[in-house]
Amino acid sequence: MKAQANTIKINQAEKRTTEILFAVFTPFHEDGSINWLRIPDLFQHCVKSGANGIFLNGTTGEFASLTITERLKLVEAWISCREDNHASDFKIVVHVGSANLQEAAEMAKHAQELGASGVAMVASFYYRPKSLAALMEQCQYVAAAASNIPFYYYNIPSFTGVNFPLIDFFEMAVEQIPNFAGMKNSSSDMVDHQHCIHFAKEKYALYWGIDEAFMMLFSAGNKRFVGSTYNYMNFIYTSMVEAYNQGDWQTVLSLEADADAIHRIVLSSNNGIAVGKEIMRFMGVDCGQVRMPLKKVSKADSEILFHKLQTTALFSQILVNQ
Repeated sequence: MKAQANTIKINQAEKRTTEILFAVFTPFHEDGSINWLRIPDLFQHCVKSGANGIFLNGTTGEFASLTITERLKLVEAWISCREDNHASDFKIVVHVGSANLQEAAEMAKHAQELGASGVAMVASFYYRPKSLAALMEQCQYVAAAASNIPFYYYNIPSFTGVNFPLIDFFEMAVEQIPNFAGMKNSSSDMVDHQHCIHFAKEKYALYWGIDEAFMMLFSAGNKRFVGSTYNYMNFIYTSMVEAYNQGDWQTVLSLEADADAIHRIVLSSNNGIAVGKEIMRFMGVDCGQVRMPLKKVSKADSEILFHKLQTTALFSQILVNQ
């Protein structure tokens, strides 16, 4: 029997669902102070855009440029929005990683007390762990401060400089951290991530953190994702999933090409967080500028960015999905 061109057969039982958490931006005023009044609007944007929840105070949120007081208040503000909107199913995973482990533990305890869905942490990035055992000791310390909610390790070696085989960490963590629930992985080592997918057997959550490889990981069995570009192009990713589940591979490839064109523009700027905020502004969702030491997008660069994006499917897709 000859297969139809550009289609893949997907049984009903094999159709896949996803969980997408938006790595949310921190909104700032021009003077660099946090614009607290924007949080409710950002919450509504996430809900309307189909987010299953958020990853709060992460890389996209400029956590390393925030004070601990600001990070605690941001958790309070977002959880207050969830409560005000009676959205108990909306996940709020709080990143508590810090160069100061005492502060990380304090933030983890605070997140648990407020009812966060889980906490995550990067390895300490100044006095870095020099062995897998040392990294495990850090994670045990912080996880114990929020022992009643899920704990996730956030692997992003390009920023932390800490890069151990994840499968080795995974095998240790399930034995040594009682509330270990999985990882957010922003490493490009897909083979290592694949090892973790098979080891986890869906008992543990593996959040993939490199948006550009969304469909590669989804088709390989990864169901959970965290990233910044979901803030402004989640409809492209969810359309990919829908097309995949319908066996429409041609549409999957077309949507991947649409996403790739946008990714290339963002990546070419070498200033992804600031550019992401500018794209949000184009969409009518003001997140302000970035905080120092990140570089703001100039008016001239903003105009160039806008014209480049007009050559992609971004704005046309936004109009269709409004």
